[in-house]
Amino acid sequence: MPPSKKIDISKIIGRLKSARTQIETLVKDRTWIEEAKKVAEKQGNEVKKILDSDVAKLKAFLEREKKELEKLQAQIPGEVDKLKKFVDDQKKELTKLLGTVKSKAESKAKSAKGAAKAKAGEAKAKATKAADLAKASDRSESKGHEGGYPREDESDRGAREGDGNGGKSFQARRKKDDRI
Repeated sequence: MPPSKKIDISKIIGRLKSARTQIETLVKDRTWIEEAKKVAEKQGNEVKKILDSDVAKLKAFLEREKKELEKLQAQIPGEVDKLKKFVDDQKKELTKLLGTVKSKAESKAKSAKGAAKAKAGEAKAKATKAADLAKASDRSESKGHEGGYPREDESDRGAREGDGNGGKSFQARRKKDDRI
């Protein structure tokens, strides 16, 4: 072997020995391990503080939300009862209004029906009167009474109308028809 290679090998062996001694001192010394532990613990504590504060904030937020939800849950039955009462009141009001409208409509229908019957009764009475006048004028012409009208007493009119009560039943029947 050439001498230059010998030197190189001896240099390499020397370096390896010094590295070995350094490694052995580091392994035996363990101060760097303690320093690494301290650094790791310090970093862990900082992370823990950050996490603890975030967890505390999150926990406080969740507690507030929980309380608000509990309040809302407590209010829901009361609000439902209020809503039911409101709907029932509206239903009663509408039923009352419907009844009022129905009664008004029925009363208007009855009054219109009564008015129509009254008009029919008046027309019938006028027609009967006109017929009576025509018969009377025919009789007066045949009997020769003064003024063209025969003298009637109550019994004649009742007999003519067919009741024998002096015409009272016709008037009673007319009133009855007006009421219907």
